[in-house]
Amino acid sequence: MSDTFWAALGSIGGTLAFGGVVWQGYLTRASLKVSQLMTADAIRSRLDSQAPGVTLKLSPPQWEPQAWNSTGMPCNTWPAGQTWHFPAEQEGANRLVLQQVLVLENLSDRRVEARFEGDLVVADDDRRPSAAGVFLLEPGDRGPEVYLQRDFTIKQLSENFTAEQAGQALPHKVLGSVTVEDDRDNGSTDRWDLVLTGCPVQPVPDREGLWMIAPWHLTEGSGVRTLDYSLLPPRQRVHWVSRARGVKLPAPDGVRQA
Repeated sequence: MSDTFWAALGSIGGTLAFGGVVWQGYLTRASLKVSQLMTADAIRSRLDSQAPGVTLKLSPPQWEPQAWNSTGMPCNTWPAGQTWHFPAEQEGANRLVLQQVLVLENLSDRRVEARFEGDLVVADDDRRPSAAGVFLLEPGDRGPEVYLQRDFTIKQLSENFTAEQAGQALPHKVLGSVTVEDDRDNGSTDRWDLVLTGCPVQPVPDREGLWMIAPWHLTEGSGVRTLDYSLLPPRQRVHWVSRARGVKLPAPDGVRQA
């Protein structure tokens, strides 16, 4: 046979050999990734089994929305049939408070730290609000009532109504987050993100420039139907290789870490 044939055959053999090396490398890397994922899953399962049992309980939002109080927590609703004329009464002290109450319970045998951020407050004995901040929950403890709340002008809430009618995201919201963790370096951190919004005011039918609180509806019930909230917000969990060093266990594929 000609030298050309043997040269071609040698070239093919070299290509196949190179391809075999590449394929073997690919299989090795794939095997290593599977092994790493299995190890991470095993660690994640262990940390889940050791995580403190903490529950977050939320009540339905207060209805009717209460009137804003400049000296303390809101305590009264606006008079029945109250209306607001735009633009004269759309700002200033004409405010409504959107409010939802939540409580943490530590059902575990470990002390935990709870951190509250955003529009989350507690009330003292004189009903004066202050930022909820950080507090410790001993094993079996139930925390104080925490209020997810914020006051809005009637104009702001009317902008929510207008946005909803246009199929747009509501611009004005009550936002908060609750984070819970124990004292283990190799442990986990739980977080809940809270959102309360809605359209509790609407135009008075056939009365231009007048707005009112959403009334009871024959089939849809009370005006709480106009609010957007959750009674069971999703828990986001971060697993730590070392909390002190800031090293997290990678989240499963497709899962966003908090």
